[in-house]
Amino acid sequence: MSLGYGALAVVLVVIAAALVVWRERVSVQAREFVQFLQEVRGEVLKITWPDKLQLRNATLVILGFVTFVALLIGAMDLILQWLVVTLPSKL
Repeated sequence: MSLGYGALAVVLVVIAAALVVWRERVSVQAREFVQFLQEVRGEVLKITWPDKLQLRNATLVILGFVTFVALLIGAMDLILQWLVVTLPSKL
């Protein structure tokens, strides 16, 4: 029976060693994650956020550009539809 207890002891030592290694890895990852969050906070504090006027102007420029592109695509669609569908049916 001593062989069974010896094998059990070896298994328990291996499990204990694995737990120590796992705990160390988790500890290192936790420290790295905390450091990452501190760096993110530092970078967010460096951001200069736009004021209300800049935000409104940028929004208006974007809306104007989107409207322009929509009109351009609509015009191209009408022209191509006329060229591909209407014009050949009149020939």
